[in-house]
Amino acid sequence: MKTKTRRILGLFLGMLLLILPLGGCEKEKIDAHVNSNIAIQREDTPGSLTVHYLDVGQGNAILVQSEGQSMLIDGGARHSSSFVVSYLEKQQIEKLDYILISHFDEDHLSGAVGALHKFPVDTLITPDYEADSNIFRSYKKVVEEKGYESIHPQQGQEFSLGSGKFRVISPVSYGHEDENQDSVGIILENGEQKFFIGGDIGLESEKEIIESGVDIQADIMLMNHHGSHVSEEFFRKVAPSYSVISCGKDNKYGHPRQDTMELLKKYHVPVFRTDLQGTILMYSNGEELTFEKEPCNDYTPGNRNGAKEDTEPHEFYNSNEQECDFILNAHTKKIHKKTCSAVEKISDDNRSYYKGDIHTLLDAGYSACKSCKP
Repeated sequence: MKTKTRRILGLFLGMLLLILPLGGCEKEKIDAHVNSNIAIQREDTPGSLTVHYLDVGQGNAILVQSEGQSMLIDGGARHSSSFVVSYLEKQQIEKLDYILISHFDEDHLSGAVGALHKFPVDTLITPDYEADSNIFRSYKKVVEEKGYESIHPQQGQEFSLGSGKFRVISPVSYGHEDENQDSVGIILENGEQKFFIGGDIGLESEKEIIESGVDIQADIMLMNHHGSHVSEEFFRKVAPSYSVISCGKDNKYGHPRQDTMELLKKYHVPVFRTDLQGTILMYSNGEELTFEKEPCNDYTPGNRNGAKEDTEPHEFYNSNEQECDFILNAHTKKIHKKTCSAVEKISDDNRSYYKGDIHTLLDAGYSACKSCKP
């Protein structure tokens, strides 16, 4: 059954973009309408579901509400933790039916730790690995204090949420060297509308998801890893009608990446951006989709050189691919030989080239790759 639609009024460019097909895909574009009063829609209205993409700067946090039930997906970085808790309180939330932590990076985990302290939680969903970080230790402490046991979901598991449900699409299996690839990704469904939320998965996990044959088509796609690289094949499998990018203004990583924005523009997919528009609300009644504000349709990529923060996030980046002694994964803190097969799986954002004594790296908390044994 086709989705019932209403056109956005007063936005000629948006109308033009929406009538163009996502090349080579069979999925029909959906339309939606803008309603500035979406924030007062009641989350307990039968059949309704509201998705809040919170503006947490360079991070990710999503609140989902439906028929009196609530789920927090990630919680942003440490600086946004109090904002996330305050936002939930303003929605008159007294408990959370779910907290889903996609993975344990600080920019996803910190605000979730704050929420765990503040609100009772019925079900805690996390990936099946542990991180060596202070914020993860804080997470473990509050979980033990509250007596929670987390679920490490498998691909294909389904959970109900009000009138909707969400289905786990990743990881296909746990144990990736790059922990981003272990992100718990879901398809959130309410009637005829589907929302793709994939955490920080990258090319490695994307390939595994495609090869698994799982259905990942969705109407709204939260772009992976704050608008970092996404393969065109994976993007076409999702075939979104709209996209959302959660990233910080002038962030030091250059998110969203130029190739990602070019891909969105190529397929005429309207874009919402928290760095430019703040918190973004979407409301689904199972048949129609309503936005609080119009897409910004700004396809300008981020710029590392223009960042207000330090532009080089890699402490030991002092060489190049040809002359370095070691290649580092700045995310996993692993040291690799240049010939290590794992190197090709390290994203550009996390790859560093280092020339010098390995003991300097070990003293700084890096560890040797167990495969290549540098």
